[in-house]
Amino acid sequence: MTDEITSPSLAGFLNRVGLPASARERVMEIDRELARELESDHPDTDGCASLVLEAADLIADRDLAGFDWSGWGDDDDDVFEEEE
Repeated sequence: MTDEITSPSLAGFLNRVGLPASARERVMEIDRELARELESDHPDTDGCASLVLEAADLIADRDLAGFDWSGWGDDDDDVFEEEE
């Protein structure tokens, strides 16, 4: 992993999930690409959406059954809000 980490909380999450190094690097690069794109005057929304889906796929490919969710909120309301 490079020393240039754009979001320590993202890096911490990726480490905690146990993503392989190559997937971590790609998700971090996607984060940097999204940040650059969103700072522009005319972001490529389709391109950003594709990057988000790629990152989600990389993370979703991990078996999170053994993931330690402690400290990430114990109440379902912290994660999901029901529509009224």
